[in-house]
Amino acid sequence: MNNNELAVNTSIEDIYGDNPLITQLPPILDTKSVIKHLRGKLKFIPEQRFLPQPERIHLIAQLPHDFFQPLTKHLSLEQKISIMIRQGYVSRNITNGDRHRHLHAAFQQLEPSNESSYRYAPPESTATSMSIIGCSGSGKTTTMNKILRYYPQVIEHRELGLKQIVYLKIDCPHDSSLKNLCSNFFRAVDLALGDTNFEHRFTRSRLNVNAMLQQMKIIANNYSIGLLIIDEIQHLNTKKSGGAEIILNFFVTLVNVASIPIVMIGTPKANEILQEDLRSARRSAGLGSLIWEPMRNEAPTPDPSTPDQMIISEWYAFTNKLWQYQWVQQPAELTDELRNTWYYYTQGIPDLVVKLFCLVQIHAITIGLEKITSELFKKVYEEQLQPVHDILDALRSGNPTRIARYSDLTIPQVQIEEYVEQHRFKAALKTEIQRKDLGPHYSTLIGMLTALGHPAATIDLHVTSALKKYPNENLQVLLQHILEVLDGSVAKDKLDQPQTTTSVRKPRTSRKVMKAEEWKSTEANDLRNFFSQAQEQDVDVYELLKSSHYLFDPTRPILH
Repeated sequence: MNNNELAVNTSIEDIYGDNPLITQLPPILDTKSVIKHLRGKLKFIPEQRFLPQPERIHLIAQLPHDFFQPLTKHLSLEQKISIMIRQGYVSRNITNGDRHRHLHAAFQQLEPSNESSYRYAPPESTATSMSIIGCSGSGKTTTMNKILRYYPQVIEHRELGLKQIVYLKIDCPHDSSLKNLCSNFFRAVDLALGDTNFEHRFTRSRLNVNAMLQQMKIIANNYSIGLLIIDEIQHLNTKKSGGAEIILNFFVTLVNVASIPIVMIGTPKANEILQEDLRSARRSAGLGSLIWEPMRNEAPTPDPSTPDQMIISEWYAFTNKLWQYQWVQQPAELTDELRNTWYYYTQGIPDLVVKLFCLVQIHAITIGLEKITSELFKKVYEEQLQPVHDILDALRSGNPTRIARYSDLTIPQVQIEEYVEQHRFKAALKTEIQRKDLGPHYSTLIGMLTALGHPAATIDLHVTSALKKYPNENLQVLLQHILEVLDGSVAKDKLDQPQTTTSVRKPRTSRKVMKAEEWKSTEANDLRNFFSQAQEQDVDVYELLKSSHYLFDPTRPILH
């Protein structure tokens, strides 16, 4: 090779291969693996729709915590985090001495200046920074936490005699104090390592902020912190913290001197800090400044490269997946009307989209409707989401002035747990009263008739009437009576319909109600056929249905 030619790294092994801080990290994920890792682990079993009301309400309450639909921006963020962690370690390689030079440079800044002493020049930093800005409820923190779970927080290198902290996540204090921010850093290190006491050591020694910063740089290099995530940075008030310049220099120094990659997460109010200084703005855009806006209500569009394929928007992908988790006994199809209503009352903010979906289901179950409707979306929004009305009104208006009034766009906490508990108690009380007044067959009959396609609002009246009229009859007789009444009602409704045509019609024959002895001639999967088999075999119809997997067994463990 000519001496004037430069050697260029051409593979991952060439760039990362001899650095134990990188080689001990989990493998780099491909897109399919990222989706699998991020996707929520919540399982849905259709038979759960026939569980008692209180149990279904508890299942619905899992959604805000366990549901997660990976979107394009989530995949992009995972890729950036993967790059930031590894690239930040390039200039802190143990094998070539870079890490020791960083440590010496940090220690020297604590010592008095001595012109005759040898000064170590730290390696050039390979760290970058990034900011994620979005309104409260857009999923910034949730997504970051899911991405970080792929990495072990601490890796112990026994042969090298050191512990490596892969990532550290801290929240900005509400009192806007830089000193308390440093304290949060020391506390997070103590929690990660489990055997240190940095918080007590440095926060109670009355060190000033500059001295704390030097200690943070030493700890960052000593424990090879791979990524520092600073959440809720909008809490940093430029005046209380000593001015914008101190805050910006604080973050820039961590990246430039300590070579720690930094991710700053906050609401739009954080732009007052990040855009105050050109140098900070440039730093926060090292790998792109991500702006996470609410999902837009965009319909699928044809794919230019493949005309017969459609490009699905984030809103459609998110709601299509979430809609599958319907624990109401009459799951509805997600029509354009329902989807548009859903969007109107949430404006595409993921946190509100999920919570409104949960609250609507719980309300539908509690009142016995057992179905999601547009009217129910409106009712629950007006009654349960009052704290967010002003924010959503501003977003609907599209008026920059009104939206600017809510620049922080902090979504008040919707007390879904309290709502769930209240309705769970009401549902449990209602179920207990029904069992006491109507006997043990009530829930079974409701579940069987719902499975046959009869509306919940209709069958409740007939089941209640039959149980009161025949309190001592067995399940088979009760079901036979109710089906005969329902069949007769359907036939009567059809006869009562007004004629819409003047053409000659054939005389209408009355619908024949099948007698119990004729049930064995019905199709094999007909519920009446099962009753006939149960009579011939002298077994309980409930056990026969359960053994044939046509009935959900409430004693079977539920897989979440």
